[in-house]
Amino acid sequence: MSRRLGPGPATVEGLCWLARVGPAPVEAWACAMGWHPGTARSHAARLTRAGWVERTATKRGRGSLLFATRLGVQVAEVSVVPAPEPAPTWWAHLAGCAWTAAWLTVRRREMLAPREMLLDDGWSGELSVGPGRRVVHRPDLVGVVPGRRPAAIEVELARKSKARLRAILGLHTRWIATGRSGACVYVCGDDAIRELVVSQAALVGLHLEDGGLRVELLETVKELALAERAEVAAETALAGAMR
Repeated sequence: MSRRLGPGPATVEGLCWLARVGPAPVEAWACAMGWHPGTARSHAARLTRAGWVERTATKRGRGSLLFATRLGVQVAEVSVVPAPEPAPTWWAHLAGCAWTAAWLTVRRREMLAPREMLLDDGWSGELSVGPGRRVVHRPDLVGVVPGRRPAAIEVELARKSKARLRAILGLHTRWIATGRSGACVYVCGDDAIRELVVSQAALVGLHLEDGGLRVELLETVKELALAERAEVAAETALAGAMR
């Protein structure tokens, strides 16, 4: 009988990423960590056996989402609130956030990940969404490039009302004007949402041309993340061969 492997240092590193990011598809997690999908599944099995990670099946053919349990967050020793089991209404958004986090990770960008954002009041702002109605809004992630102001990132997969979208974009305009952030990045689910974001951003003074706004499709973000990871893997293999 073969002996089952337990969680090692690489497995725990992957656990830390999941704890910070929240529920994630195995493919996004593998991309972020630089693992082959089969290796990622092996790490996931070890974490599941230890009770540090749980898995939620999503729609048929779309895989599952992995997320760190309360015990897993304690083991990872990261300052976040453990993610609850994801509800179906949030599956797509959570997967989009995870792929965006993977994109930042493979580009070696520092970030405030989705679960970390929930505890950072510095990235919350009030929005007026109607007569006498004010709500608190936070970006989904924040990306940090050394020597530059951070970029607030919104994952926009479902169409919002124009008024609410303008209110959020107005908040980003104020943050850029005061130096809180250097840019706003939108990761959109399709071309229609992309066009809506660009048009409403222009009404509050945010434009693609001046660098204050960047808009990418989620599929493009996935492609960029996977391409960057493949390039890193090729460079690592070449360096190993030249030793």
